[in-house]
Amino acid sequence: MIYLIGSGAKFQGVETLVLNEIKFNEFSVNLADFSALVITSKNTVEAMRFNKISPNKNLKIFAIGETSAKAAREFGFCEIYVSQNAHGDAFAREISGMLAGKKTLFLRASKTASSAAEILRDAGADLTQIVAYENVYKSDTNLLKPPKGSVLIFTAPSAVRNFARNFSWQTSNPERYKCVAIGETTAKELAKFCEPVVCAEQSVNACVSLAKTLI
Repeated sequence: MIYLIGSGAKFQGVETLVLNEIKFNEFSVNLADFSALVITSKNTVEAMRFNKISPNKNLKIFAIGETSAKAAREFGFCEIYVSQNAHGDAFAREISGMLAGKKTLFLRASKTASSAAEILRDAGADLTQIVAYENVYKSDTNLLKPPKGSVLIFTAPSAVRNFARNFSWQTSNPERYKCVAIGETTAKELAKFCEPVVCAEQSVNACVSLAKTLI
């Protein structure tokens, strides 16, 4: 059986376990004051929508993967650079040269597993950070623990932590779960419990396709 952890997306033959909720913070920002916007999650776009911030079509967007880029396009942004790297630190290094000296906005989560902001600032970006949203753990005692041998897909480091909190997952992995990580940062968190397979493409669809080959 395949279980998708941390995403509410629906797929045939895949069970969904969502043990978190996204809470958006209230903030105000004028996008016209910036030359670039860094997007590391589609939640960044949802946070702007929540705060009724209008897209600036002249703003250059730097997105970490196609999921974030798609959300940015649907929001109304036009000039979008899509990263070649799915890991936060590698993404920051990839785009750092393009952001040196530029007024850059980074709308981020309250907790991040990467050092993207520090890397960009050290490379010379004129960086403004706003904590736009937070990922909050939500316990669900009615959920049954996935059976031994299941394939688990994790879409964020927080999904790994939330799963371990809700089901008391042991580091020895006696359940013999096979695990798919959406990116390197998630894989690093999973390494505490198992040897994950890292998806080459940072998208839930690609993770599901990979998981089906592991059954």
